Amino acid sequence: MMLERVTAARLKALAEAAETYVDEAFGEHLALIPIAPKALPHFILDRYSMWQGQLQGRNILLMAIREVLPTGSGATAQYLKHRDLVRRELGADLVLLLLDRASGAIRRQLMERKIGFLAPGAQIYVPEAFLDLRERAPAFAIAHGESISPTTQMLIIALLLRKVTEDGNLTELANEMGVSIMSVSRTLDELEALQLAKAHHVGRQRRLHMLLSGRELWDRVHDRFQSPLRKVRVVSTAHGAVIGPLAGESALARYTMLADPQIVTRAILGASWKRIEQDYALRAATPFDVDRVEIQTWTYDPQMLAQDGVVDRLSLYLSIRNAPDERVAQAAEELLETFSW
Repeated sequence: MMLERVTAARLKALAEAAETYVDEAFGEHLALIPIAPKALPHFILDRYSMWQGQLQGRNILLMAIREVLPTGSGATAQYLKHRDLVRRELGADLVLLLLDRASGAIRRQLMERKIGFLAPGAQIYVPEAFLDLRERAPAFAIAHGESISPTTQMLIIALLLRKVTEDGNLTELANEMGVSIMSVSRTLDELEALQLAKAHHVGRQRRLHMLLSGRELWDRVHDRFQSPLRKVRVVSTAHGAVIGPLAGESALARYTMLADPQIVTRAILGASWKRIEQDYALRAATPFDVDRVEIQTWTYDPQMLAQDGVVDRLSLYLSIRNAPDERVAQAAEELLETFSW
């Protein structure tokens, strides 16, 4: 029987969701780095993606299964054997199973067997460290005027840009947006709480069904939207063109008559900063460096909505609409005037 393989993009998104979840919910920085140790057998490396990091001062190893396994496949028993093998070969301190979509029943089964796991958006359980942290709010209860979460904001913008399938199921939406299935499930909960979508199932599949679209949708939600921009760093690098899409005034110059700025601005997902900093050996720039690049870190991945190497118009508008520079603020309004709803 051929099993469905989990895409590399979904696995990367799952690791980033784990970092964001643990950071935002519990104030712990995992600092995950993908690894593929040569000391491990090929069948282990083929079956699992792995990351190493830190949790409460201890080394951890996360393992995510690369295949979608059916219920009753014996995956738990197999994982236990594989986990013990990995522990022996690598001398790993804490080993956790990284889960994308896991019901309460599955998590209870893992806890009964003392199997440590991390389920972004739901729970982290580490029996060796006596750690069991979980979010106990059962559903979204959104107050009037409260901001929308980054992933929900990204999905709404993707719908307005016609970059996702409106009737897509959780797996399709996760693949199209480059996020975890758990994140999409929570986003659909939020959309229903906002009365922007309603529950829609085809068989056992939960699907997206929006109640509004186009300009009507934008008018309903844009006051709740936040700037995706969180931090700006000026670095010295010869690899600016491949780090991320154009953003800020550099993107604005592509869409309007605004002149190009002296320093090029690019945007990346905030959770990717440490990896990109390491991969491209980025360092803080000095005024004397000629290869300066301004890097913006965003709450969602700007690359997923970018077009022709430039961040999308709506996210760009949200990132600069409150700019103190009158030229920039005026050009930001032009973005909406030229947008085709």
